Amino acid sequence: MKYRFNDRVLFDDDSGTLGPSDFSDEPTPISNPAKRLLLLLIANYGQPVEREVIFKKVWDDYGMISSNNNLNQCVSKLRRVLKVMGIDDEVIVTVPKMGFMLRREIQVEISQEDDGHFTPLVPAQTVGDEAYLPVESGLEEETVAETDDDLAIVTEPDQEPDIPTSAEIVTPANKKRIGWGLIAAVAGLVFLLGIASTMYATNSLARQEVFLGRAGSCKVFMSTSTQSGVPSTSLNQDMLSYVEQRKAECRADEYLLVVRSNQVRSLISGVSRLFFVRCTIVREHKIEFCSGMENDSLPLLQ
Repeated sequence: MKYRFNDRVLFDDDSGTLGPSDFSDEPTPISNPAKRLLLLLIANYGQPVEREVIFKKVWDDYGMISSNNNLNQCVSKLRRVLKVMGIDDEVIVTVPKMGFMLRREIQVEISQEDDGHFTPLVPAQTVGDEAYLPVESGLEEETVAETDDDLAIVTEPDQEPDIPTSAEIVTPANKKRIGWGLIAAVAGLVFLLGIASTMYATNSLARQEVFLGRAGSCKVFMSTSTQSGVPSTSLNQDMLSYVEQRKAECRADEYLLVVRSNQVRSLISGVSRLFFVRCTIVREHKIEFCSGMENDSLPLLQ
């Protein structure tokens, strides 16, 4: 359906465009809310439409966010396009404390066919017993900043303008929470990396105890990291021989433990160190006491 204003501007609600009626220039697309607003004003030609009705019919019924700012900007852009198209008179006027109205002085014609025949619409002369005095300039004590870009309202007439939801709006409080969250995440990552590196450096990620055999009355075990693996047969025999040379004696609640560790590093690169200790089991406390077993009167090796 097409509408013509003052025999100058053609409004095509099918394509959502406003253009000169003589087709001397390309039509200008308008947004879907602007199209619905203009159709609502035409349907109430000559009488004011309240803001609440406009909010519902133009925005709320279509799942969009309505506000006075959105309405005022929409009216301002329609006025600008109609003025550029050649209508110097105010087409849409503000009715104080109510809403907006399509002026009775504006000639509006309608065409339901493609034959170019237009039929004049008759404006409503009265609304109840009240007389309305439209304001032809301004937006009811509200000003809307406009730029030359207002003419290019939309690029796709069939596409609704994107309006951010409350979840998408980043407030200063949200920014502060996000910043503290990032700081906490980074601090936690640094803490975990520190623990991992410490455990790796001290070979405390995983250790195992291996039974080497008996030397005299003592059971001999070896504590080593999983990375070092099980000692070779020759090393196993050497360590048992070393314990036998010490002539160590163990009670039933004692055993000998060989600790293989690189925590105390040797001056010679690639050399591991072994520590021999005697461990006593204290069962009532579920603990073990371990102490050195070296006898200073004996040489280390014979």
